[in-house]
Amino acid sequence: MEKRTVMVIGASGKVGTATVTALSAMHDPETTVILAGVRNVGKAEALKELPGVEVVQAQMGDAKLATTLIGVDSLFIVCPSTTDCAPIVLKTMKSAKAAGVKHVMAVSVMTAGRDSIYGRQFGFIEAGIKLLRFEYTILRLPIFMENFYLVRDGIASESSIYMPVDPSKPYVPVVAAEAGKMAAKIMLNPHPHNGKTYSVTAPAHTLGEAAAAFSAALGKEVSYVQIPYETAVQAYMEGGFEKWQVEGVVELYHDIDNGDSIATTYSPDYENVMGAPQTDLYTWVKAAAPDFA
Repeated sequence: MEKRTVMVIGASGKVGTATVTALSAMHDPETTVILAGVRNVGKAEALKELPGVEVVQAQMGDAKLATTLIGVDSLFIVCPSTTDCAPIVLKTMKSAKAAGVKHVMAVSVMTAGRDSIYGRQFGFIEAGIKLLRFEYTILRLPIFMENFYLVRDGIASESSIYMPVDPSKPYVPVVAAEAGKMAAKIMLNPHPHNGKTYSVTAPAHTLGEAAAAFSAALGKEVSYVQIPYETAVQAYMEGGFEKWQVEGVVELYHDIDNGDSIATTYSPDYENVMGAPQTDLYTWVKAAAPDFA
């Protein structure tokens, strides 16, 4: 029986690492070869330690990438957080086409196709993957549950969550580890998912409920402090985020404040593919609580 080769490019990021980890956990050496494509192999020690995973040098958009992709059956492209994300991914998809890759999957966002910073980027990517006539799957992801780590210091030292979003407004997040599990399952058997665009969401919650969840998990009162958007933007910029990234996140936050259905509507796609819903807020916070103590 011929082995199937699956590859994640952009494997060192949050979703990429989660996917490679899930592939490793599901690995059958008799049937599957797992490749983790990264720009700098020397910085991918954690990926190298995963059973069944071969780490390879592969840079998105590189003119020689097609050579690396020869023999790959299913490729998962995890877009880098850069202003030129869309053209880099398109070049990567063209390399995959030239190499004969059979199935390509790409990360996208819930707002793909909208006239917004992330909407324009990922709308371009979604259009490109369809025009190149692959067998393809698109995973649209909302705001990560793991983004609570960005406010960990406030929770740990001041028992407060400082954010600009209305604490009474619900929104749907995604748990990165579980998005990775879904991606891995699709890569190992892509045919049923050909031509599908999935919205990968966990159950909705509010940031007021997040404060209550951390209070229960940590055994202390954690307050939600709604700060002005100007203050949040300044903090994000000082924290090292680029201006375009901050503006993109603010657009997503405004979608929540405005009750936009694209930010608030739960999708059953994850449950339909995986057979169970994603982890909810209270379960996730309880498991992560030691990191916030």
